[in-house]
Amino acid sequence: MTKPQAEPLRRELTPEEQQRWRQAWEAAEREKEPMPAKGRQIKAARNHVRVAVRDALMFLKAERQAQGLSLGDVEKRSGMGPAAVSRLENETETTPTLLTLTRYAQALGKTLVVSFE
Repeated sequence: MTKPQAEPLRRELTPEEQQRWRQAWEAAEREKEPMPAKGRQIKAARNHVRVAVRDALMFLKAERQAQGLSLGDVEKRSGMGPAAVSRLENETETTPTLLTLTRYAQALGKTLVVSFE
């Protein structure tokens, strides 16, 4: 035996409801336009930060090498483990914290400076 199915309820919208629906739809359409642009802006900012961190790590590695320090020396001075220091210098997609970058810089006698524009 099949279960009887209810008929969907349908009614015509009143003119006021039609107007509210149309206004809501138009507002949603207007908001859709800036969304992709905002997403691109956020992605560009993230990429900018990623590049800045990578550049800072490349500078710190070059500075370590110029000072003739080994990874073990940086490890002892910073308190970070050898694997952590190696990852910082060699991984392309590393995301160190500001504290980690500061400890690494201080181990080399440098100061980390962060600026906002």
